[in-house]
Amino acid sequence: MESTKRTLLKTASWETFHLVGVAGVIYLFTGEWEYASLGALIYIGWEALGYFLHERVWAKFGHKVK
Repeated sequence: MESTKRTLLKTASWETFHLVGVAGVIYLFTGEWEYASLGALIYIGWEALGYFLHERVWAKFGHKVK
């Protein structure tokens, strides 16, 4: 079973990588770093929560899937 600490580290590493990509795409559309930064932070925060919860559910129940 995967530990909560490992799940948190995986979440943080993925979201850090993803933050740059999302901010870059928003910047391409808006030309504004302020909007790109804020939009990316909001999106990434929401996505990180979802990813973490998804991983914890799989850690608890995923072993039942064959």
